Parts: sequence; structure tokens; C-alpha cells
Amino acid sequence: MKRLMRKLALVFLLVGLLGHSFGSAPTRRKIIINEDFSGPGGSNMQTLLVLVQSPLVEVLGATVVSGDQWRDEEVAHTLRLLEIIGRSDIPVVPGAVFPLVRRREEAQLWQERYGKVAYAGAWDDRWWHDPFVVPALPEGAPTTKPSDEDAAHFMIRMLHKYPHEVTIYEGGPMTNLALAISIDPQFPELAQELVFMGGSLNPNTDNPEFANNPRHEFNFWFDPRRRKSCCARPGKKSCVRRPIFPSRLA
Repeated sequence: MKRLMRKLALVFLLVGLLGHSFGSAPTRRKIIINEDFSGPGGSNMQTLLVLVQSPLVEVLGATVVSGDQWRDEEVAHTLRLLEIIGRSDIPVVPGAVFPLVRRREEAQLWQERYGKVAYAGAWDDRWWHDPFVVPALPEGAPTTKPSDEDAAHFMIRMLHKYPHEVTIYEGGPMTNLALAISIDPQFPELAQELVFMGGSLNPNTDNPEFANNPRHEFNFWFDPRRRKSCCARPGKKSCVRRPIFPSRLA
């Protein structure tokens, strides 16, 4: 529940900033939602619902990355949710299945050395399954299909099509962003803004995710090398970093 509240707080902040920026102007901010869309409910899907239904936002696409669940399972949940709300016109674009370097075995060795984490997303032993298996969905299987394009090339194409007009909302591990930057070094300069959820600064909380290490936060932990490469190259446009402050929502 606290993880849900933290993510929704960031999304409502983003929508609020959009409203403050535009006032009564009819222009809608173009946004790509790059996220680990775990389902069938929870913070990831509610993020999608808030942004899709905002009159201030034009969602260009939902780019999917493994994190809370594996990519293919997340793609299925996202397609199905968009079917349910009648917005299958929004492309769902598959991205990275794995972090670029790190693997589950490395994460397990890390935990043996530094202590078990309370939450490991798709790697968590409590619900582990093969990365390319899509379990039966409680909400029913989607009938629509994902885009044939991959997430990195989709984001690059959108930023070249709408230079300096697109905000990227990054609500999951940064693997897709790192891939886009490696393909097109101009990518960060073409974005209007990057808003991401990640990091933790001196939390005061009983949330088990932060019990052993107050600096541990899942999105950064799952693919730390790609997070470093993205944060080191924000480009000329603004990079809005929103650390997680669970103590404010406790």
C-alpha cells in the first residue's frame, strides 16, 4: 500500500505541474510512460489510468520494462487494461526483458553478502517464474497485440518526431532509457523533461523495503548500472528526480 501511495503521489505531482504550467491553455503535454506495468492492479496500472484520463496529457505510448514482473506478463496486463477502458489506440511497446548486465543469480549472491531484500520484483522467490511465461490473467487475456517496434527505438522515433516536446515519465528500472541513449546519444537533448521515480533519502518508516538499507529502492536496485548511465546524461533539458520519501506518507 505504501509503495502504491508513493508512486501515485509522484504521478499526481506530475499532473499538477502540468496544470500549473499550462493554466487554461488547450495544449496537452506529450508523455511517454516508461514503466514496469505489473498487474492486474496496483500503482503501475493506476499511474497509467491517471495519465491516460488527464485532459492535460497526450499519452504517446506505454513502453514496458521488466521490474515488478517480467516484461511479457506486464505487456499482457497493459494491453488488457487499455482494452477495458477503451483506449487500445495507445501503443504498448515491449522493451527490455533483462537488465543489461545484472542477472537474478548476481542479485541472489548480492543478498547472500549484504542481506536479503524485502522485495525483489520479478526475481522474488515468492512468485518467481520463467521470464517468457505469461500466467493466466485474472482480468482475462487481451485480444489486442503489442507494437512490433521495441521500446528504445519507439522513444527515439517519438523524440525526433516531436523534438523538445515530450516528457518521459520513468516509473520503473531505467533499462529502456539506457538502451535509447546508447543507440542515439542525442536522445537526452531531444526530450523536454525526464521525470522519474527512484532513490531514497533518509526515510523514517517501518516499510520492510527500507529496513536493512535506507538507501535501497527497487527501481535503482534492479538495474543500477543503467540508472547510473541515465542520471549521468540528463541532457540540456530538465531532469526531475523524485526520491522516495515514505516517511511523508506513513
